[in-house]
Amino acid sequence: MNEVQLEGFLRRIVQLTPEHQPKFGKMNVHQMVCHCTDQLRLSLGMIKADDNYTLIDPSVVKNLALAKKPVPTPKGLGQVEGDGTSPTTFENDKALLKSHLLEFLNLPEDFDYAPHPYFGKSDRKSWMAITIYHLDHHLSQFNA
Repeated sequence: MNEVQLEGFLRRIVQLTPEHQPKFGKMNVHQMVCHCTDQLRLSLGMIKADDNYTLIDPSVVKNLALAKKPVPTPKGLGQVEGDGTSPTTFENDKALLKSHLLEFLNLPEDFDYAPHPYFGKSDRKSWMAITIYHLDHHLSQFNA
């Protein structure tokens, strides 16, 4: 993620309000902020998805993402289902998202990333691509 992309993501996060409505999907804006933060926590090894993810072929997930289709949320991370990190206050959760994004971007080159629920052991380049796609997808979901 380059500096322009980072600034764009931070600007889009800052502009979110509790009144933002989704263009698609079941999450509200607050749940989406927590969901995106959980994806970063997952990469950092702070949380873990349930082991049920091994039932889905990674190539199916990749093809869905490339086709801009919904990708199933890994078990244990679904905000709508109540599995993800519980929301606190909207402003606090936005600050956590920004903080974890910056932490993620400042990891050392040799950081040992946690396995991805669908793609398994993933390196910096893979996690970066996943994060860019994921953040853009969900911020666009709320016209941000």
